[in-house]
Amino acid sequence: MAESTIQLENGRYSIQLQTLKKDEDELSAMANYLSQVAVVTKQDDLLVLSLLFQSEQTITGFQIERQDGEFVEAIEKQVDEEMERRSEAFELDTLPKNLFARVQYEVEHEGNTFKGDEILRLVFAEESLEKVD
Repeated sequence: MAESTIQLENGRYSIQLQTLKKDEDELSAMANYLSQVAVVTKQDDLLVLSLLFQSEQTITGFQIERQDGEFVEAIEKQVDEEMERRSEAFELDTLPKNLFARVQYEVEHEGNTFKGDEILRLVFAEESLEKVD
């Protein structure tokens, strides 16, 4: 069986990711709102995943699933109101190749507001892992 987690040494890395639907290998509607590159920082037993949201207004909430199945909020959020972007940092035990996440969103479309709460998958491309410091 293929290794389901990505092994990391101490350091800071960039890694490409795809935002896919929960049960299908098809892009999620949220893919347009989430950067395709994440930053992972490992310091001994601490692993932090940083994600960039392209539309601060659209993605109203985001949680990732821990190994125990619980969805957890970010440990840190930074908002760039001028660029209308937000970065969020999540603490992980390991970096899985497939990480379930839960997103809450609000989209304006033709005068209507659509709200949702759904599960999606973040799929990390291990071959794109690159040390950045």
